[in-house]
Amino acid sequence: MRHCHLPSLALVSVAALGMGCRSEPVPEPGPEPPRRVFLITVDTLRADHLGWHGYPRDTSPRLDEWVERGVVFERAIVQWPKTGPSFASMFTSLYPHTTGLIHEAAQTIPESYVALPGWFQERGYRTAAVISNPVLSRELGWGRGFDHYEQTWMDQATLDAIDDLPVEQRPMAFRRHVWADRVNELAKPLLASLASEERLFVWLHYTDPHVPYLLQAGTENPFLDDEHYTGDEVVDLTGAEGRALGDRRELRYYVAQYDANVLVTDRAIGAILDEITDLGMEDGSLFVLTADHGEELNEHGVPFEHGPVPYNSSVHVPLVVVGEPWVNAGTRVDQPVELIGLFPTLVDLLGEPRPEGFEGRSWTPLLAGEVPTEDDPESVAFADAGAYQRHLRSIQDQEWQLVLRPPNKQREKSSIEIYHLPSDPLQLRDVAEEFPDVRDRLGRRLSKWIREAPVSITPHTEAARKALEAMGYLD
Repeated sequence: MRHCHLPSLALVSVAALGMGCRSEPVPEPGPEPPRRVFLITVDTLRADHLGWHGYPRDTSPRLDEWVERGVVFERAIVQWPKTGPSFASMFTSLYPHTTGLIHEAAQTIPESYVALPGWFQERGYRTAAVISNPVLSRELGWGRGFDHYEQTWMDQATLDAIDDLPVEQRPMAFRRHVWADRVNELAKPLLASLASEERLFVWLHYTDPHVPYLLQAGTENPFLDDEHYTGDEVVDLTGAEGRALGDRRELRYYVAQYDANVLVTDRAIGAILDEITDLGMEDGSLFVLTADHGEELNEHGVPFEHGPVPYNSSVHVPLVVVGEPWVNAGTRVDQPVELIGLFPTLVDLLGEPRPEGFEGRSWTPLLAGEVPTEDDPESVAFADAGAYQRHLRSIQDQEWQLVLRPPNKQREKSSIEIYHLPSDPLQLRDVAEEFPDVRDRLGRRLSKWIREAPVSITPHTEAARKALEAMGYLD
C-alpha cells in the first residue's frame, strides 16, 4: 500500500483532505534575488522632456535605447516635488504628511524611520553613493546607512565660501562643483573598488537639469535655433535670484538650455552604464532610473521652479526598472504609480519580509507583466505641493487629475480643479464645472486618503480635511 504523510491538520483545509493524498505539482522556484541594485536618480527631470516619453528633441538618445530592456512606467508620480521630501518618501515608503517633511528641500529622514540604505546595510549589502546636491549632504544626515558616501563638492569649506557670495551669485558659483562629469569622476573609481562585492547597493544622483541651466565651458547647445526653438513668450524673473541667465528672458532659450542639460545627463549615465558593463557588474544587477521631481517651465506661473504646485510638470517623472529575470522587458505601464513604491518593490524582489508601516504599493506585479483592471481602486497616485505654508493636494488616475487648493489672500474659499490629462497634459484648462461626476469621485477618494492619514502630522492636513468637508466630500 502506498502511504502519504499529511502535514498538521491545522494547516490543511477540508477541501484538501477530501482530495486524499494526490501529489501536487511542485511550483517552479523563483529567480534568485538581485546581487546588486543600482539606483540612478536625476534632479529636476520631467518625464515629458525625454525621447522615450515622446519628446520631439533628441535629449536622451542613449537612454531611449537602454530603457527598452526594462519596464517603463509612463506615469510615475512623486509625492512632493522637492528634493528632501521626495527622497524621504522614496526611502521610507511613507507619504510626506506622515514623515512631516514638507515645503523645505534641505531636510533629512528622522533616525526613528527605517530607511532604504540602512535596510540594505543591515542585510549585508555594501552601500555606496555619489551625490551632487547639497541638500542631500552627509552633514544633513543623508549619509546614514552608507559605507561610502561621496559628495561632488570638495568639502564644507567649498559650501561656506559660496555662502559668502551675494544670493544671486551662489547657484552659478556652485554649478561647477556638480557637473555630471564630476559625478562620474567619483563614481568610476568607486565602482571599480566595489566590483568584487557580491551584495551591493549603489545610489548615483545627477543634478544638471537643475537651475541655473548653465552648460559646462566647451559644451555646445544643439537645441539653440533648431526647428523647435520657436515662440516669443517672455518670462518674468523678477525676484528669481539665481535662475536668470544674464539678461535673457525668452522662454524658448531657457527651455533649450534645460533640454541641453538633460542631454548632458543622458551621456553621463550612458558612460556609467558602460563602466558597469566593463567591470563585469551588470550580470545579476537590478537598475532603477528615476527623478526626485520635475520642473515648471512657466506653465503655471512659477518659472524654473519646483515645489509650489502639484501639476505633472513638477510631479510626473521618468521611472524605468531594468534587469533580467526580474522584469518583463519591453513593457510599458500606463497606470499611475507612486515613487513610495520603490522600497516595497526592492524588498519584494530581494525576497525579504516587509518592514511594518509601508504606505507605498509595490510595483512587483507590474514588473512581471500583470495588467490591472481599469476599476482597480488602487490605480491612483497622490501628490502634495506647496510654498509659504500653503499645502496643495492632488490625486490622479489614468485619465483625470484633481487639485485641491486651499484659501489664499485673493480667495477666501478652497477650490477644486479638474484636468483631463489625455487632452490637456500640461493642465492648463480647469474643467471642474463640466465634469462634476469626476470631481465628486476623485474628491471622495482624496478625502478618504486624508482621513486615513496619521493623526500626529502637520496642521495642513487638518486644513485640507476641513476644506473637503465643507465641499461635501467627507462622510
